[in-house]
Amino acid sequence: MYMVKRAFLYMIKLTFVENKVGYVRYNFFSLPPVIKDFEDLTEQLKQQLKEDRDRPHYEKEELIEDLWQQEQKQLIKLPEDPYPVFKQFPIKFNKYNEFKLDKHFIHVPRARNYVQLYCITYWDSFKVITNEGEILLSDARPYMKKRRFIPWKDILKDWLKKPRVIGHSRYTPYLPTRIKEYLTVPSLALRKQRLNELLTLLVTHDMKEIDQYFYELIGKNSDDQEHPYGVKWTDYDALSPKGMEASSHE
Repeated sequence: MYMVKRAFLYMIKLTFVENKVGYVRYNFFSLPPVIKDFEDLTEQLKQQLKEDRDRPHYEKEELIEDLWQQEQKQLIKLPEDPYPVFKQFPIKFNKYNEFKLDKHFIHVPRARNYVQLYCITYWDSFKVITNEGEILLSDARPYMKKRRFIPWKDILKDWLKKPRVIGHSRYTPYLPTRIKEYLTVPSLALRKQRLNELLTLLVTHDMKEIDQYFYELIGKNSDDQEHPYGVKWTDYDALSPKGMEASSHE
């Protein structure tokens, strides 16, 4: 009898929740909302619901805000620690070290080094872990439409083993133009030398910082050695389309 009563109460609560979902959908989503991201949508709904409480209840003829204040006294306090909601599953990779998540291919550079890896998905993010719990990759879910994290250290280590792939790697277009030109010289020995140099810099800098302070971090050392094609790196910006455009305005 206790279980029947408990199941009945659960169904009543579920009905109320579903009804409220329908109410929000029909009243606040009659037109598609204009949002920046999910956080912005949450804030918009929070404000709309707050304003919606400032009206009389259809049956009790009291302000919904007043009824809400009374009801809060009867509510049970939520746990202080959030309940982890996630899904974990083993990953099957293709020959390119990719697996499919949310209809998108996710590349894990170090996947070939492990027999089995697992993916843990949350509503907004995911991570790829080993049997020992080491996190190899952590990023937002593809449908969040956020900028994807690029593990440059792992990628450059792979390029160091096969420097020829730099010219047609999927990650090459995402390199800052200056660094891309720096790495795509014909000499494979020089490519390896520069890859090692960048890997050393990535210990204390990210790729954006290396590009921003290129001459301070790399340019000065490059000037000390004769470039095989006579390129002076401190003149690089003047040779780029942006630099030429800037010169024409002066």
